Amino acid sequence: MKCSPHLWGDTEGRDEYIMKLKELIKDLKVEKITPLANPDISGISYDSRRVKEGYLFVAIRGFKDDGHRYLSEALEHGARAVIVEKDTLLAKKNIAKIRVKDSRVALAILSSNFYHAPSEHLKVIGVTGTNGKTTVTYLLEAILKKAGYRTGLIGTITYKIGDRIIAAHTTTPESLELESLLAELVREKSDYLVMEVSSHSLTQHRVEKIEFDAAIFTNLAKFEHLDYHHRMKEYLSAKLSLFQKYLAESPKKEKRAIINIDDPFASSFLKAARINKIKVITYGMKGGDVRARNYLTTELGASFKIESLAGNLQIFTKLMGKFNLYNILAAVSFGIAEGINLELVKEGIEGAETIPGRLEPVDCGQPFKVLVDYAHTESALRNLLLFARELPFDRILLIFGCGGDRDRRKRPLMGKIAAKFADFSIITSDNPRSEEPESIIKEIEKGIRRGYRKKYKVVVDREEAIREGIAKAEKGDLLLIAGKGHETYQILKDTIIPFDDRLLTRKILENMGKEEARAVP
Repeated sequence: MKCSPHLWGDTEGRDEYIMKLKELIKDLKVEKITPLANPDISGISYDSRRVKEGYLFVAIRGFKDDGHRYLSEALEHGARAVIVEKDTLLAKKNIAKIRVKDSRVALAILSSNFYHAPSEHLKVIGVTGTNGKTTVTYLLEAILKKAGYRTGLIGTITYKIGDRIIAAHTTTPESLELESLLAELVREKSDYLVMEVSSHSLTQHRVEKIEFDAAIFTNLAKFEHLDYHHRMKEYLSAKLSLFQKYLAESPKKEKRAIINIDDPFASSFLKAARINKIKVITYGMKGGDVRARNYLTTELGASFKIESLAGNLQIFTKLMGKFNLYNILAAVSFGIAEGINLELVKEGIEGAETIPGRLEPVDCGQPFKVLVDYAHTESALRNLLLFARELPFDRILLIFGCGGDRDRRKRPLMGKIAAKFADFSIITSDNPRSEEPESIIKEIEKGIRRGYRKKYKVVVDREEAIREGIAKAEKGDLLLIAGKGHETYQILKDTIIPFDDRLLTRKILENMGKEEARAVP
């Protein structure tokens, strides 16, 4: 299948990653195998272009393509065996052909076997939910490092493996890349892996063989990923599977489920954990085992008190907004459950810097504040604007759009939220993909009542929208640039172009500063 994955682990020439086929497939539910050959397998790939001599090729039926179309190419590149879901003639003889029901499940099992089940040797914490996953993993990493542990991180922004930092291609990698990354962490003698677990990865069996020690639920929002899951029930079911399947089936001891008790869907996650006799730790502002009190926010950060049976903490953090308070509570709950000293938990939280693309400030000395944020869902945009309303700014200016080829139902809802909570909005493009930007914007506008028509402007070109937003901002204003956050690209049709809201904003502000300096007599 031509889907351009990356084999992060260098397996070529490593004896520990050469395995007899029968040993490699020992855990598979094989429907049929012909012939009964047992060659040495030196690597695995599900991209025919990356197959090398001695590899096993796994044919996966994707959403846009089918790996079975590339079996001949895989054989030409030296595949010794293939995994298929349907009988097919092979161009070469004496090639082991193994038929299974689900190639994705097979890939996960094969990858775990090939890399010697690396998650057995790590403490693995999975974080799932609509919003907050990235921030929670960064906070967990900060706490664990403060406590002296060697930690890896896998998520939306980056993969951190020892001293290596790898740009993330997906929130949760495919099982082959994931097991390779875990194997590298084991070689680095790491103690923990904290990882974001997306709903896509759960339904696509990418974490099938990961042995989780803990799972964290942040929140669940409507109208997110329904372009993929179609119904809210399916989206919820995908998230629940981290608890009721993957964590429940993990052979690890002392497993924990950490759950946001304030979320409307909390009861489903509590039930999933308790039925499977997993220890539950809850957190929230309304209740829970770990609670926050006396929350105060400023332009510089937030302060609050955390109460728990393990003790109390007074926290000051640079991470602003009540949504970040919940993220902090999730991380603190894990630290407490893990028995980490409370002072180290506090130091880890307070030492955490701004998360890339999450309320990230761009400051070039301008008389107004600029924050770049990843908010691209209805709930995230609402939280962002409610947070902004807590701060003492004269006006809240917002630049946002909606991504193409994603659930269209959230578009008018985001328009409605922008009109209600921002003083002025500029609606623009945000990764339109195969759709026309103008069509996406018109659907956003449907949510804006006539009485609010003077509160926004349409500027289709995102660069021009940012320029106009900056030009409109005055002393005492807050300019929010939402939707792309940490992203460094823009997806237009079949083209991906470099585009970073933060770099562009900085460039515009710096040029504006130079022009003002030249204007001073």
